[in-house]
Amino acid sequence: MNPVEEKPHGFLVRHPWLFVVFAFGLLITAWTALITVAVKHSPQQVELNLK
Repeated sequence: MNPVEEKPHGFLVRHPWLFVVFAFGLLITAWTALITVAVKHSPQQVELNLK
């Protein structure tokens, strides 16, 4: 008998690339939220009369 029994690995351990996909999805979501808030709360445009 083998004293060290290997337990079956979890789904995420067998597919570590899913962490990368999740991280990029989180990054894109955060940037989208940041840009959306920035556009909604952009400062008022002031006209400049340069002569």
